[in-house]
Amino acid sequence: MTHQVDQLVAIRAQIKALQEIEAGLKTDISRAIGDDGFIIGDEWIAEQSLTTRKGGVDEKKLAAYGIDVDAFRKPDSVVLTLRTVLRASRAAA
Repeated sequence: MTHQVDQLVAIRAQIKALQEIEAGLKTDISRAIGDDGFIIGDEWIAEQSLTTRKGGVDEKKLAAYGIDVDAFRKPDSVVLTLRTVLRASRAAA
């Protein structure tokens, strides 16, 4: 039996390889989706959406000290979310 440390290293290598494949697939799917918002596969549907998140600060506290929060705010974060849904479950919804 292979030692747990060796198993862990092997699994990490497999995960890294799979993450690289996943990244390529996500890029390809995102390009194929374009402005449509979704793409339908044989069994699954991929839906894509953009979300924007502002950095969290206690604006009321800063304003109480006379600090202009927006003058120090970092740019918004934009996250591209790619979600998969089984085709049968979308049809039932």
